[in-house]
Amino acid sequence: MTDLVVVTPAYNCSQSITQTVKSVYAQSYEDWRMIIIDDVSEDDTAGVCNALARRLGIENKLSVVTRTEKYGETRNTIDVCGNLNDTDVIVRLDGGDWITDLDCFSILNYVYSEDVDPAVVWTGHRWGFSATNISGPLDTNLSPYEQPWKSSHLKTFRKNAMNGISLENYKDHDGEWIMIACDQAVFLPMLEKAWRTQRPNIYVDSCMYHYSINLEDPELFTKPRSKKQKTSAEWIRSRGYIE
Repeated sequence: MTDLVVVTPAYNCSQSITQTVKSVYAQSYEDWRMIIIDDVSEDDTAGVCNALARRLGIENKLSVVTRTEKYGETRNTIDVCGNLNDTDVIVRLDGGDWITDLDCFSILNYVYSEDVDPAVVWTGHRWGFSATNISGPLDTNLSPYEQPWKSSHLKTFRKNAMNGISLENYKDHDGEWIMIACDQAVFLPMLEKAWRTQRPNIYVDSCMYHYSINLEDPELFTKPRSKKQKTSAEWIRSRGYIE
């Protein structure tokens, strides 16, 4: 049996976090626990999560960390994972998104229990209720940094895949924690390390994740944040892996 730890950084998710939590609670696989990090929300995200844990009777499985200063997704993930066991499998689930397959954790347990010992496992997903999915398998002949971003939701990894990676990979050119395009900042170093050591990175070709996004917004990809995210991702890739 695999110990699954769901790590969910959340900001102003009081209206959507219930579905996030319930998609974990409803899993057929029961050997999980969930850590929600309320990253200085201006709403009652933490209160909603704690009340939901009591209502569902999962206070022993769901814990809420409340920040008093802004950490961002990258730092929150690294900080929380630093306290986990090497054999734990971390499931990165964003606040406001949810898992679509009730057997997702059972499938992850099967994949991580295989003798191949994968470092990172990810699945297919959907953008909103569309069929859009950018995830897919990586070309094992190329560095992950040289490929399009295919290792998207649902993103998971064995904790020991993070061991030995320089913290500089998670910081910008000013030495500050990367605050945007954080999924690539966190996962590309693990994918690269595994690729260099010939440890498997595995794609599960099944839609298991709902990514909340408004595809009907005509300015979706032209907004300042979208442009900044693209610039940050390109910079992370061009800088490459730091030993």
